[in-house]
Amino acid sequence: MTDLTKSQLNTILSALDGKPRNPNTKDAALKAIANHGDRLGLTIDDILAAAGGLLDGRMGAEAFRASLQETEQPAEEPIEPEAEAINAQPKAPKLRNGTKQALMIELLRRPEGATVDQIAEAMGWARHTVRGAMAGALKKKFGLIITSEKTKGAARVYRIAG
Repeated sequence: MTDLTKSQLNTILSALDGKPRNPNTKDAALKAIANHGDRLGLTIDDILAAAGGLLDGRMGAEAFRASLQETEQPAEEPIEPEAEAINAQPKAPKLRNGTKQALMIELLRRPEGATVDQIAEAMGWARHTVRGAMAGALKKKFGLIITSEKTKGAARVYRIAG
């Protein structure tokens, strides 16, 4: 990526940090310089191009940092996250017919609902897999509201509300 030596990259990184730095590898130095560039809104190439004066002794570390801040481009007007979130319509995942998730939803939509054992038997799954699928796929992924009802002497019955 660059013809600069590890020592030269360490000089640039030390100037950016304002304290001596000595990463183990050239790649580590480049990564650290790139991180500084991200914070300044500059690419690594911009920083390395501006480092000529620093490396040949014409400019000190303070002057180098100041020159980088001067070259920083003004950012575009930021979009407010609230406005962006309000305008964005969440994309609901599509449920495909004939899948195990569709079968599970069908069982839970019945008026009598379904127990974990009934779903596990119908799907050929272990009980913990059924509970995980309800919590993960149905509640989180599809946003379904699953109610649970426990009657005395009977197993807990799950239903999809609404």
